[in-house]
Amino acid sequence: MKLILLSILCAFTLTITAQKESPKFVTSVEGIKEYSLSNGLQILLIQDPSQSNLIVNIVYNVGSRHEGYGEKGMAHLLEHMLFKSTTNLGDIKKMLTEKAGNANGTTWYDRTNYYEIFPATDDLLKWSIEMEADRMLNATILQSDLDQEFSVVRNEFEIGENRPSNVLMQRLLSTAYVWHNYGNTTIGSKEDIERVTAETLRVFYEKYYQPDNATLVIAGNFEEAKALEYIRDYFSVLPKPKRVLNKTYTVEPPQDGERFVELRRAGDSQNVAAVYHTASYADEDYPAIDLLLEILKSDPSGYLYKALVETQKASSIWTFHPSLRDAGFAYFNVEVPKDKSLEDAKNTFLAELDKIQVTNYTQEDFNRGKAKLLKQIEDTKNNTIRYAINFTEIIGAGDYRLWFIYRDRLEKLTLQDIDRVAKKYFKPNNRTYGVFIPSESEERVRPKEITDQEIVDLTKNYKGKEDSGEEIASFDATITNIKNNLTEKSLNSGLKYGFLKKPIRGKRVMASFRVPVGTLDALKGKTHVANLMASMLKSGTSSRTKEQIQDFLDIKQSNVNFSWNSQALFINVTTYEEHFAEIMDFVKECLTASVFPENELTKTKLDNKTWLESQLNEPQSIVFNEMSRHMQDYDKSHIFYSFSNQERIDREVVVTRQQIVDFYTNFLGGNNATGAIAGNLEQTAMDNVMKNTFEGWVSKAPYERVYPKHFEIKSSVQKKINTPDKENAAVAGGLNIKINDTHPDYPALLMSNEMLGSGGFLTARIPHRLRELEGISYGAGSFLNVPVDNENGSWGAYAFYNPGFVDRVENALKEEITKASTTGFSDEEFKNSITSWLNSRKTLLGNDNYVLSLINSSLFFNTEIEKFDQLESDVLKLNVNEVNTVFKKYIGLDNLVLIFAGDFEKK
Repeated sequence: MKLILLSILCAFTLTITAQKESPKFVTSVEGIKEYSLSNGLQILLIQDPSQSNLIVNIVYNVGSRHEGYGEKGMAHLLEHMLFKSTTNLGDIKKMLTEKAGNANGTTWYDRTNYYEIFPATDDLLKWSIEMEADRMLNATILQSDLDQEFSVVRNEFEIGENRPSNVLMQRLLSTAYVWHNYGNTTIGSKEDIERVTAETLRVFYEKYYQPDNATLVIAGNFEEAKALEYIRDYFSVLPKPKRVLNKTYTVEPPQDGERFVELRRAGDSQNVAAVYHTASYADEDYPAIDLLLEILKSDPSGYLYKALVETQKASSIWTFHPSLRDAGFAYFNVEVPKDKSLEDAKNTFLAELDKIQVTNYTQEDFNRGKAKLLKQIEDTKNNTIRYAINFTEIIGAGDYRLWFIYRDRLEKLTLQDIDRVAKKYFKPNNRTYGVFIPSESEERVRPKEITDQEIVDLTKNYKGKEDSGEEIASFDATITNIKNNLTEKSLNSGLKYGFLKKPIRGKRVMASFRVPVGTLDALKGKTHVANLMASMLKSGTSSRTKEQIQDFLDIKQSNVNFSWNSQALFINVTTYEEHFAEIMDFVKECLTASVFPENELTKTKLDNKTWLESQLNEPQSIVFNEMSRHMQDYDKSHIFYSFSNQERIDREVVVTRQQIVDFYTNFLGGNNATGAIAGNLEQTAMDNVMKNTFEGWVSKAPYERVYPKHFEIKSSVQKKINTPDKENAAVAGGLNIKINDTHPDYPALLMSNEMLGSGGFLTARIPHRLRELEGISYGAGSFLNVPVDNENGSWGAYAFYNPGFVDRVENALKEEITKASTTGFSDEEFKNSITSWLNSRKTLLGNDNYVLSLINSSLFFNTEIEKFDQLESDVLKLNVNEVNTVFKKYIGLDNLVLIFAGDFEKK
């Protein structure tokens, strides 16, 4: 109570004594305007009128790197606590629920960030800035809240402990780093987390959560003058702290020999991994190392990929090279199927790593990898929300301008730079994997230490490239405006498409297509053939190899993805106006000239098998899979049958190339397809591209829509599945509901689910009970699936928790369902939920992918997109009594399927 009172008094004093100050303009770098306040706050403004959303992202220069003895995990724990409450505004989660945007916080080695994504309105911008300013200094940090949050953070820790590759990385890094905090996990030590007091946590908070240690990033569609006004009103009144924030200075000494780690624990897939000490993000070597890693691991051209995956000694390889303030690391992970020799894979892996220094990399290797990295940069820059979040890491690494300096350095790299960093960093004595071997004369790797002053000197006069001059028009993300800018057409061969003419940052073009094929009888037993066919459409065509395909997409800075679901092929495209026609030509090539190489099929099946094996004893995978299997009664040959992971393994392994070719040849065709395209293209050009791509592409097989059945669950089902040595457990519950989205009960059922488990920011009843009140689950909630043109609806709930809490979780779930069914929801609860739900829908319409899906679905189901607004009108007509009646009608325990999985026998 004393702490709360003190905070209130401090806040009041600040309000009446501090002088408001307008932010001072500092510089502009490639469309980013930098401002500052005399209290030390750095401000970055990124305007994008084509967005209908905005993001407020505040980054604090504190992460696990800054934690001292007894403080491991404190930065991450504070991240959780700052979603509790403040002395001025009150309950943060309740307010986020009312505003209904997307919000999150993350912690990493060098930084912690908090962000909110909202529809672009002055009120929401103002509130976001006010809230972030308030919790910067006035978080309550109550011991009662901390006591409750301990087990939530512990559950998050346990979820990570279920993943062998995650634990292996932790062990390797803790062995590679003897002194530097990069060897400690961000989530921290359970012992430190569970023993820290609110008073101790407050000391850490007051030290680091200050304006001189923060950068405020605002991006999207907003008025600059308004943003600066709100920053003046709420942030400028915060005083510059009197404390001096000492910089960290620990430098990891050069590694003096290869180190080895062996990890033994339960799991269904094998992993081999290695880590090398490398450079900080500000180091001129960093882009060259990034490019080298791309050359080594790229599918299908990478040297490590060819040695391990191409030869089927491993199923996949990935690398990780984080953007860090101090000298960082390059991490390699190889997944090995359990029926393959781990020893053989390990020996090949180490032998290939030893070759990194001596390999003669080619100009083709260099050009290919460089194109891939530059594409990623361009993709990030032209997605404004992701762009703003991206700067979180760069700010943590030293300065936001380092991102542009990285790009400039990447563009200037030569093949000689790749050879240089390969020889400098990738020495066996700089690797953590093996054993200690005495050696008298080895050149040890000492990464460069970069001081704060060097980063200041590097970035202070950086201006970036000249502005492209692109004028980005605004676009009002409403159903009315979408409809006004939407043109729907059909090809003679049958495909229907909708073109939404709208500006997208960077002149991007986005497209999605749904290609339904076949009949129930014709598709029987072909689910795994279809899945593999879709995943291999970019594996090679009659005119291009897989390697050439990937090079082409990278050079054109474009992405094309294919996937299969039940009865349809789905195609997603992201490109740019200048490349759209050429990329759609490539889509046509994949759809009409794919060759499905035998060696690629073998690798694809091996990769899938390894992934599925890793899920055989994974509680989260088990509970949802088993729940689905108990809720339906299809024959195994039916396209809607839910296969267990083992069944998928058994069935995929016997699929032949000829089966895939036959399916591809006989079934694929666009005569029943639908599509949606968004971009600022000319209509005539768009129509010509659609004709060129899809006209005449017709399936040889007849098509008839297959509708899922509604299965009555006669009585409740409850099942516990033991998964030995898994630190985290899971539960999933579900029941079938005979309903569709035109049913008069749908709006009320939707809102009841919002209040019970899916709405708000952890304020719906299930997450509030399990996470906020009892602190026994990191993730919990409910979901509702209501179809458009059939009555196979379903409702479900879930929770992730420590296995020792299984009884409490079960009781809590059942009590909340029973309570909602008997006593119902309150009128206040209902009104708050409507406000939150309406705001969340505005945010949805600002997401281009969602809008494409909306248009595509309306074409496929032959409905109008105005249904989006109609649903809102129907919800606004409801009263809480109608909602309670509908919930009681459909949701209860009598027919609930409830599946638990975890290590329930551990003592």
